[in-house]
Amino acid sequence: MHKRPVVFRLTNSLHYGGVASRLRAVLPLLLDEFEVHVVTYRTPGAFAPELADRGVRVHHLPIPTKWSPTGIVRLARMLRAHGASVLHNHSFSANVTGALAGALAGTPVRIGQIHTLKSHWYDNPAHRAKQRIEEMLIHRVLSTRVLHVSHESLRYFSAHMPLAAARFEVLHNGVDFSALVPRKEAGQLRAELGISPRARVVGNVGRVTGCKRLELILSTAARALAHNPDMVFVIVGGSRRQAEGLCRQADEMGIGGKVICPGETPHPGDYYNIFDAFIFTSPPGSEGMPGAVLEAASFGMPIVAIRTDTLEEMAEWYDGFHFITEDCDPVQELAAQLAAALAAPRPDPARLRAHFSIQSMADRTRSLYHRLLRQHADRT
Repeated sequence: MHKRPVVFRLTNSLHYGGVASRLRAVLPLLLDEFEVHVVTYRTPGAFAPELADRGVRVHHLPIPTKWSPTGIVRLARMLRAHGASVLHNHSFSANVTGALAGALAGTPVRIGQIHTLKSHWYDNPAHRAKQRIEEMLIHRVLSTRVLHVSHESLRYFSAHMPLAAARFEVLHNGVDFSALVPRKEAGQLRAELGISPRARVVGNVGRVTGCKRLELILSTAARALAHNPDMVFVIVGGSRRQAEGLCRQADEMGIGGKVICPGETPHPGDYYNIFDAFIFTSPPGSEGMPGAVLEAASFGMPIVAIRTDTLEEMAEWYDGFHFITEDCDPVQELAAQLAAALAAPRPDPARLRAHFSIQSMADRTRSLYHRLLRQHADRT
């Protein structure tokens, strides 16, 4: 008989990215009260060995499609063999596969989680409609809870999956601030990047995808630099090819010497440490709870962004946001807000760091698991 309840987390990969980074940080903090396993079904990812070294049991179980009968059965056998009490799935494919496997295995608590907003859906309208119905029914019938990273996400999906809305709940993300401690002095990194000591650095960190609208950052950089040439824009993320593509675009716009694209890094704290401001251009409805914004805010820098309900939610714990709205000239307004942000005193990140710490997220997760296990025991 297990002394601790057994928790399984199902995700596509433990590679760099928001979900993987949070799993990397939060799962070891649950080991005091749970036996924790994580299953990857696409690739193990860079963080898999590290989690294994820290006491989390890591499994790689290839599952070709979310409806794969053999994949579902194999996962169910694994859950049953380890006596899983909680199965916590991440994003659409895992939500479907995990809910079916968990039900087949008799896992008492089956949790789905949605991390994005509109990008959660397929692009094709017919596929999107089918997906919405499938996931709504899966959650309504098989999921104990479906977690959302913001109230905006909960409201959005309640409207699109009304039959499952009674299962929805918010669980705010956390940030492992210890993993963001810079390894280099700010002056050293600035020198390595060729940035003058007097230049103001505006940064962005994240995946290089369409919803991030990095071309808008480049256009804003061109406008801002025309008024203040003592600025440098550093865009961190993406493959080497993607980073080189961004630099070529900057060259074509005549600002190549003022835009630096280092590519993907496992140490974003080095870069946050040299930023004087953070620029975020994802539109409303595109992201659930952007981790890079939380990370940047934890360094006490101003955040210049397009206003969204989720960022307004973050602003309850941080007064460093400088918002624009979608109904204006975004390039002109972003550049103006950048100038205002750089001239303002740096905000205090203490309240944000307290609420969005990885320890606070682990505490919320631990409480959630115990509550759902108690509710299951009361019903049986």
